[in-house]
Amino acid sequence: MTLITQIEDKGAVVAWSPIGEYADVIALGSKEKGGIGFDDYGGELELYDLNITKEGSNNSPTLLGSLKTSTRFGSIAWSTASGASSGIDGSNVTSSGILAGGLLDGTVNLWKPSSIMNDLPDATLASVTLPNNNDNNTNSNSSAAVVSTLKFNPHPDSRHLLATGTSSGHVYMMDCTTPSESTTNIYSPGGEGTKSQGGEITQVSWNSQVSHILASSCANGTVVVWDTRQKKPWCELRCEANCPVSDMKWNPTQGLHMMTASEGGGGHLRLWDLRASTSMPLTTLEGHAGGVLSMDWCPHDETLLVSCGNDNRTLLWDLYSLQPIAEVPNEDVTVVGSAAAAAAAGSNGNASDPSSIYGGGLSSSQQKRNDVQWSPLRRGVISTCSFDRKIQAHSVVGLATKCGRPPKWMSPGSGVSCGFGGVVVSIEAQQKVVKIDTIVEHPELVEASEKFESEFAATDCITYCHTMAERAEDDYESQVWSFMQIMFETDAREQLLNYLGFDPEKINQAAMEFNEDGSNPSDAEPIPAMSKDAENAVKDALLVGNFEAAVECCFRSGNYADALVLASCGGAELWAKTQAEYFSREAERRPFLSLVSAVIHGQLTELVGRSDPKKWRETLAVLSTYGQSEEFPSLCAALGDRLEESGDTANASLCYMCALDLGQAVKYWKITLEDAGTNLLSLQDFVEKVSVFTQALDCSHDLDDEVSNLFADYSTALANQGDLVSAAKYLKGDTKDTKELRDRIYRSRFGSFCPDLMASPPDFPYNYVNVGVARDLHGITLKQPSSWDPPVAASPALAPQPEPTYAQPSASPTDSSQAAANQMQQPQNNGAINGTSSVSTTQRVASKYGDGFVTSASNPQLAEQYGNVGTSNPYSNANRPGTAAAAVGGQQMKKAP
Repeated sequence: MTLITQIEDKGAVVAWSPIGEYADVIALGSKEKGGIGFDDYGGELELYDLNITKEGSNNSPTLLGSLKTSTRFGSIAWSTASGASSGIDGSNVTSSGILAGGLLDGTVNLWKPSSIMNDLPDATLASVTLPNNNDNNTNSNSSAAVVSTLKFNPHPDSRHLLATGTSSGHVYMMDCTTPSESTTNIYSPGGEGTKSQGGEITQVSWNSQVSHILASSCANGTVVVWDTRQKKPWCELRCEANCPVSDMKWNPTQGLHMMTASEGGGGHLRLWDLRASTSMPLTTLEGHAGGVLSMDWCPHDETLLVSCGNDNRTLLWDLYSLQPIAEVPNEDVTVVGSAAAAAAAGSNGNASDPSSIYGGGLSSSQQKRNDVQWSPLRRGVISTCSFDRKIQAHSVVGLATKCGRPPKWMSPGSGVSCGFGGVVVSIEAQQKVVKIDTIVEHPELVEASEKFESEFAATDCITYCHTMAERAEDDYESQVWSFMQIMFETDAREQLLNYLGFDPEKINQAAMEFNEDGSNPSDAEPIPAMSKDAENAVKDALLVGNFEAAVECCFRSGNYADALVLASCGGAELWAKTQAEYFSREAERRPFLSLVSAVIHGQLTELVGRSDPKKWRETLAVLSTYGQSEEFPSLCAALGDRLEESGDTANASLCYMCALDLGQAVKYWKITLEDAGTNLLSLQDFVEKVSVFTQALDCSHDLDDEVSNLFADYSTALANQGDLVSAAKYLKGDTKDTKELRDRIYRSRFGSFCPDLMASPPDFPYNYVNVGVARDLHGITLKQPSSWDPPVAASPALAPQPEPTYAQPSASPTDSSQAAANQMQQPQNNGAINGTSSVSTTQRVASKYGDGFVTSASNPQLAEQYGNVGTSNPYSNANRPGTAAAAVGGQQMKKAP
């Protein structure tokens, strides 16, 4: 649905407001008789607010003001003319601009829109009657010529100039510097004595680039381009014999390009390049089945044009492809539904509405449009006027187009693109400069990374870990860095005991000075001696050499110390048996004996399994003191498993650090990292700990995939800040993300600064696939390669490089305007382009009869704007239907069909 709003029962000419404050306002000048009678009640000027940008469901047009005129309108125009810069007296014109209406009686009225909106009596600024120069009728009493068209000059320094065209074929200019009837200056752009153009003037249009160039189209099929400064015609276009030129527009950005519309049966739109020919157009747009009634060039995108014709179609054209890409529907579904509902409700409708009189059954020919205009301010909005007395506003943005390219206002000239390595490329259309900057989005990450690398490189691992332990903000981080420091010590186990709180010297001194209840050990009561019978039994057993019986007698009498002394003389078997019995009898009363038992019997693994998780420090101290070097890592790992099972994952990670098990140690670190979310500083802390930890491991130790991906994330974060050299240092492992990032850094502009990558170039992370070559491309047969070998890039210098492309710089708007003005000083003879003396004979012939040689194939600027267009392609000898063709490569000329 493209319809925005509509005004019913208004047969009028339309002018959009060019004032930003009134961007949704249009002026309607009635050109048909109102009511159903035959009396002429004159005309009416109305201002409507279309409420295009109004929020809410009720956005119907609002009448802002109106006034009556002596007769009906032939044309209407609205200018922004206000203030001294426009050349118009600011005391007479307000910020709402100035309205000009051309009436059927040959007069031009000037109004103040603000006074009309406020219903003030000073709305009329002037009423001027144009000269009655009817070349075919010398009777001075003949009826005045109708003002069929008028346009204000759009250039800021010339907005006081108003061009008008009449039904008698004359073009007049009005100087509205002081809009009053007595001072308004009226003159012809060709000077005094200028004859009629030969028919009704259908359109006048000021050049978009040069303020003193004016064009007028005529019903006799000609278009005259006037040089108002020199007061003479610059050139004349003969569009089609005896076929009226219904409309004509200049290219909004190219002052030498013009589009004309023919009202004849062919319905042609012709694009002209005034530098090349004045009798043969650059190309012809064919899409209407009947004559074209109106067309308008989009002021916001020079590749878009809208037209309406006798075939009851309103087409949106893409001038790059020269094809209609969409059609504005004639009747919206909702409008048809509402009309049907109104007809079914009864016959109480407006008697002046034709659809009410004839039951809403108008044919499609009655609904065809006779005028279409782009809004100068609302991008993508057009207004249409139809023969069924409807003024509609449509949005072409809602149309489903075929061009696949967004309108120019949706693709601004300024833009930005982000590249790899924190690179931001920005373009500015005004300055025509491409800027390449490196944007640091997270400076705190870059600062932390640089600080880590500089401090770690400036000192040894032990000092760095000690510094980080003192700098830590919580106990766990301090413990991690302290354990990390111990890992690099030569006497790591002694340092571990000291850190766990078990200093051997202090313990020895405490043991030597121990005194229970303050008494002297020498004063302690002696242990009671065994009974006489027990003593005799032990003695008899010893006499016969039965140590086992003697030990048993000591156990039964409670003398465990004597039993252990006697067992030491009875052999290893008895000694072991006696120890086991002693530990079993005294373990509950003396808990430390379980530790002694585990140490003596080499059962440290069992000791870890039954240890108290809350006393993990004591267990770790035992392992550090009594564990063998080859079994110490596995015992620490077992202790870590014991703590992890009990839920103490933090202290478990410390035990895993003692076991030099990076995979288990980082488990808790990854948990804390996940809890921190997307905090890059937390990722920095993780990478620092892992990086320092790996220094204590074997150099061949590889990171698991999960840790490698975290390092890849860290490297990506550094690369996005532009620090590619540092990012390359942390690419560990062989995961997919790591390989891709390593290859991108290697091929980047900083790849040569990464010694590791240059010493061992990474493998290409993708698989080469031969997709083949199309055998037929637009009629050109291509040879399929017999074999294909994927390229092998060993270094950036040997990697495949794209072919360089060079774009021709376009001239600035100021230069374009000046160039157009310079080329318009005099028309070229027969439309030929001036050449140099070195041109060939064929080229001179083509220049003289240049109508058949106009093409964009040899003009990059035309090709860029309109695609490959022209009357013929001189390089292929391929004729285009309906246009002239030439065999430039040969010595003979072909006549146009």
